[in-house]
Amino acid sequence: METARPNKPRVIAVGALKGGTGKTRLAKLIALFLAVILGRKVVMFDADSASQTSSKWPVKARMRGYFPWPFEVIRHPFADLDKEIDKVLARGDVDDIVIDVGGGNYECFLAAVRRVNILLIPLCPDEGDTEQAPQTREAVFMGAALNNTGKPLSMYYVLSRCENSNDRIDARQRLLNEDQEGGAYPLLDTEIPMLVAYKRTYGRIPGPATDSFEDKKLTAADKEERPRWKDLTNFIPLLVETQIITREEALGTGLIVKRELEKVAI
Repeated sequence: METARPNKPRVIAVGALKGGTGKTRLAKLIALFLAVILGRKVVMFDADSASQTSSKWPVKARMRGYFPWPFEVIRHPFADLDKEIDKVLARGDVDDIVIDVGGGNYECFLAAVRRVNILLIPLCPDEGDTEQAPQTREAVFMGAALNNTGKPLSMYYVLSRCENSNDRIDARQRLLNEDQEGGAYPLLDTEIPMLVAYKRTYGRIPGPATDSFEDKKLTAADKEERPRWKDLTNFIPLLVETQIITREEALGTGLIVKRELEKVAI
């Protein structure tokens, strides 16, 4: 599905000042969806100094027979990330920039916030992650004070890797408590479950196949293990609720039906 180009390139970041929240997988899936399903020109920055998983993902994909990888990946986990983003924006050939940033790299995280339009912060629903939320929010406010995009930064928190337990309910109550210092967090209604389909996406482009890339070399076994976009529960609603895509774009893909978007509050 080819969609209209945005009037101005967008910068979308997925990050948190803590690892293990699923941010890299979400960032990569967002970039893949925009590039493969919507046909946009996407550049991704791997700005995670700890793992560099985003840079490794295309290598794994090539080993599995995916070629060409549908978007450019730049590894730059450094404090001048904002200047590197400016260089890509100045090229004039990009629709969306997606950034995987965080872990313990505070300065790099601040640099990303100085340039982003949409920031998605995943948190696991346990006290270790939710206790980190204030530090991340404070860093966002510091970076946003120097944001030069010309419009307000949209910040969203999302509960990620959720299981069927009381942890997610307790975490939601803590984050939405208006009496806490700084007030309630901008927490999405959408939650990302802990599913095998998300785990299988490492080094894979979710099917079904499109004309945007070649996969003729894929083995039968890999095609069988390859996740489908429909298997990624709540992923498309997440894109709609964060306004990364519109309802019309979501429905136009044929990957989701209207009733599945009814609970998305935008």
